[in-house]
Amino acid sequence: MPRLILGLEGALGSFSVALVASDGRMEPRVACADPSEALERGLRLVAQVLEGISIAELGAVAVGTGPGRFTGLRVALAFAKSFAFGAGLSLTGVNSYDILEPENGPTPSAAFVSGRAGFVCVRLRTADATLVRCGTRAAVVETIAAALAPGSMLAITGATEGAAAGLGERGIIVRSPCTAPVPPALAVALRAARITPAASPHALRADYGEAVRAIERKVPPPS
Repeated sequence: MPRLILGLEGALGSFSVALVASDGRMEPRVACADPSEALERGLRLVAQVLEGISIAELGAVAVGTGPGRFTGLRVALAFAKSFAFGAGLSLTGVNSYDILEPENGPTPSAAFVSGRAGFVCVRLRTADATLVRCGTRAAVVETIAAALAPGSMLAITGATEGAAAGLGERGIIVRSPCTAPVPPALAVALRAARITPAASPHALRADYGEAVRAIERKVPPPS
């Protein structure tokens, strides 16, 4: 059934809100704010994209679940959960890697997401495996290089600053997909139309990259 999907995203830099129709019957609406203004302007952006739209016309809410910027991610998730619960709508989560990478894109590919200063998460996809690693940029570059054969061609997206040079030094040929950037909230709403919603708004959880770091901390230091 055709429906309108409200998308929110705050983990990848700016705080953004988008409204799309799953059947393409209307032009997408998008509004953005500086990440430092997410808390103050977030609800106004939601009202802006919903102008002239009743709650009854909405079919679902979608939100970016991270990893990424801690504060923006928490604000977007809190707004989305509250809105979905109050309106009685389903809530779908979309991870940052899927927001950054084009659907059905080439492999191998790597999507980079910035977190706190000096910290980055990456998802590496190959033809037969998926690897997620969080840590320093140097560490994740080493992980990618170790997983690929020298001379491999790798498509990279997201916060790739410094990654291309580091991978090139290790014999990996990097390239960026030739696609126009899409506002994160719009990517969230478009992806959500093909993802199963959470069991309830309260069941959706954020990914801060902490689980990977916790695993790394449990590895004993070399003797």
